[in-house]
Amino acid sequence: MKNFMLICICALLLASVSCKKKKEDPEPVPYTTFTVNGIQKNYSKYSKFSKDFCPTSTFCCRFSATEIDQDTEQLDFGIPGDPIVGHVYQSGDNRFSCFYYSPISGRYELTETPFQVVFTLWQGQGGWAKGTFSGWMKSMEGDSINIENGYFQNKIWTMGTK
Repeated sequence: MKNFMLICICALLLASVSCKKKKEDPEPVPYTTFTVNGIQKNYSKYSKFSKDFCPTSTFCCRFSATEIDQDTEQLDFGIPGDPIVGHVYQSGDNRFSCFYYSPISGRYELTETPFQVVFTLWQGQGGWAKGTFSGWMKSMEGDSINIENGYFQNKIWTMGTK
């Protein structure tokens, strides 16, 4: 009987050590990366995808190389409705918006030329959004820029909704 109890105690100790929770991978960091007319951009400042502060779209977010304010280089997305993984959001879609702003060259917006955003992940409230984007934008003066190889990952936050 003593041997049986000793074996049970050893088994319990082994089980508790082997079941010890492993360290989880660190949570990803929100950022975006893309090229503008061949120049690489990496933005690590962001506003989370939000449903509550978008004047023209359902979900929106902003990425920037420096602190986000009116005069910094930035890229903004506005998505109509709850994003659908794999759906192509593109120029001309109702309530889809995107703009790129540079203090040096000004603001560029969507036009008839193709620009698209595709979500590869949408986890909803508190989760993550990831996706790709590319296409052309135009300034009020008529200058065009080409954005290529765009990738983003960002947290999703909505006030009091799912």
